Amino acid sequence: MNRRDQDLLLMLRVVSDLGMVLLAWTLAYVLRFSGLFPITKGVPEASLYMKLLPFVAVIWFLAFTLAGFYRRTRRQRSAFLEALDVLQSCFLATMSFIAFTYVYEEYRYSRVVMGIFAVLHPWLIIAGRSAIRKSLRLYKRRAAPRRTLLIGSGDVLEQALEMMGTGDLIRSEITGVVLVGSSETIAASESSCRRNGLRTLPQPTSWTDFFSVEPTATVVFALPHSAYGFLDQVLEQIADQVPDIRLLPDLARFSRFSTGVDIVNGTPVVTINESPLAGAGSLIKRAVDVVGSLFALVIFSPVLVIVGFIVAMSSRGPVLYRQERMGVDGKTFHMLKFRSMRVDAEQASGAVWAKPGDDRTTPVGKWLRRTSLDELPQFLNVLRGEMSLVGPRPERPVFVEQFRRQVPGYYLRHKTKAGITGWAQVNGWRGNTSIEKRIECDLYYIQHWSMALDIKIIFLTVFKGFVNRNAY
Repeated sequence: MNRRDQDLLLMLRVVSDLGMVLLAWTLAYVLRFSGLFPITKGVPEASLYMKLLPFVAVIWFLAFTLAGFYRRTRRQRSAFLEALDVLQSCFLATMSFIAFTYVYEEYRYSRVVMGIFAVLHPWLIIAGRSAIRKSLRLYKRRAAPRRTLLIGSGDVLEQALEMMGTGDLIRSEITGVVLVGSSETIAASESSCRRNGLRTLPQPTSWTDFFSVEPTATVVFALPHSAYGFLDQVLEQIADQVPDIRLLPDLARFSRFSTGVDIVNGTPVVTINESPLAGAGSLIKRAVDVVGSLFALVIFSPVLVIVGFIVAMSSRGPVLYRQERMGVDGKTFHMLKFRSMRVDAEQASGAVWAKPGDDRTTPVGKWLRRTSLDELPQFLNVLRGEMSLVGPRPERPVFVEQFRRQVPGYYLRHKTKAGITGWAQVNGWRGNTSIEKRIECDLYYIQHWSMALDIKIIFLTVFKGFVNRNAY
């Protein structure tokens, strides 16, 4: 999609999003005072509600902009994943709007109107975006199909075939496939082409003669990384003959997560491991962390005071223990815990894992570690933004350096904030257990992150995560 088409699509999305959210606010007022709901204090003037329309537009535009919805280079996502992004961003914008109306003193707005609006507007926005997609597809299908040649093999070619029905490639007519790569990938791709009813073409000796016989509007290179030398041989020749050339990079073997593209001074920059915890997701997760940690500190405040007093009375040393841990992007911070070991616990041994029957642990400390009460001060780390309620458990830098050399993919767990609890912990991989299994769980969490998964992990922690046989 060229820059002009991208700008047009971006403008359509902005107009649709803002139009739908303004329509939702108007409909919420109409539905509230239409007689469907009991009216006890009379019907307020519509102007009192319509005065808020400019504020609604600004708040939602800022929320969607911060979430990355209006970036020209935003990667395409499925309709379902886009709908989830919209719901998360709308939740954040709605909370901001409610806070604004409490500050805006002219009038106290109906909570029923707010409720109707909160439920209605995300679905109107999703419907508007869906209508834009379907309209563009209908327009492109009615246009003359673009004769498209695929060049490549292997998994990248399979990915290209899946993409033929999306975006501005939807009107492509695949005229053939030139297979390039190793003999194994070519053999596998020949079978795939036969299943899809595509004809395979031999590599031409003269691309000028080839395109004279096979008029082509678009060439899509879907080459495995090992065959990139082929580009050096033919790209200049093909560029002289074909107006539209696409390159689908072979990134799957390098990336565990999704990839992203940014344009820096006109040059595309590909992010190999882009965390899904970005945009609206990170904002909502942070908002939940702040609210959740404040709530936990209030609820557990009597426990914090009692445990702190017991620790102070039971052994010599400070109540809280500050230990250096590594968090997001490899940055270190000091994680807080109630002290459960002697002050000189590592003076002779250095940094070592705790083990069953560890004589460095105080009598009270054994109980604290077994019940996870020693972890409660970490809600302060969450409030300060150093940790999250849910995420991979942070490790000490000395162990990080050891594990990153031994376990493939270990350092990828630092793509997100460390958590008080995590997917590995609720599945039993806690303490001195298999590092490989813990990394597997951590990477699964990052790849499949959602607020629903966070809530699930929190509930599992409450019911089975506090007391654990591997906590010692």
